[in-house]
Amino acid sequence: MRQRRDEAYVLGTSELGEADLIVTLLAEHHGRVRGVGASARKSRRRFGGALSPMTRVNASWVEREGRELHRIESLEPLRSFDAMQSDPARQAACAVLCEITAAVVREEQPEQATFRLLGAVLTALEEGLHPWLAVRYAEYWTLKLHGVLPDLSHCGGCGEPFADSAMRWAVGGVGFLCRSCPKPPGPVAFKASELAALAAFDRHPPSALDLPEQVARPTGALETLLRGTVEAFAERTFRSYRHLR
Repeated sequence: MRQRRDEAYVLGTSELGEADLIVTLLAEHHGRVRGVGASARKSRRRFGGALSPMTRVNASWVEREGRELHRIESLEPLRSFDAMQSDPARQAACAVLCEITAAVVREEQPEQATFRLLGAVLTALEEGLHPWLAVRYAEYWTLKLHGVLPDLSHCGGCGEPFADSAMRWAVGGVGFLCRSCPKPPGPVAFKASELAALAAFDRHPPSALDLPEQVARPTGALETLLRGTVEAFAERTFRSYRHLR
């Protein structure tokens, strides 16, 4: 057994027995950590105020070799985003961020870039960034950081480059398709404003985004491209998205 300590974000909890909790964390230097907080539903001294989703904590746990679940010793809150989540739309965005992050980060591998991404998006969301834009930004950079963002300058079917003014259609898990390539059911035509949003995501931190919220709306072209590709990468459908609508 090895003692571990790291800064982390709480991604979720689930009940275990009468008093314990299974806690999922994104630890900066250890990736995804899942462990049992013994009596976590009763112990204010070790866990009080630190179990809400997206709370940034100093986490201490015992890593048990060959075990799926470790033993969470304590969580010391460093920054809470509870007040922001009293707004249902921001709470919904945080639920999406938690679910995506828990699905794509790896265990026992450093995830500093994802850790910084989450902190930047949460801070921007708290400061007023619209929840739809926050989620789209996080999707874009989750794909880019994990090396699975589609090539947006070429057709995902024939491989031909797009001219700046060329029409293109978004397909989740594929990227863009050109006018000539056959398309599966449900492709969505991309507008110039949506292409500009992708460029802004790539060039600016979330706190500096100056985009209309409608460009990132649920059921829009950006969601088709980015959410569809995140779900294809994770090989699952995320239920928390329904609350964003």
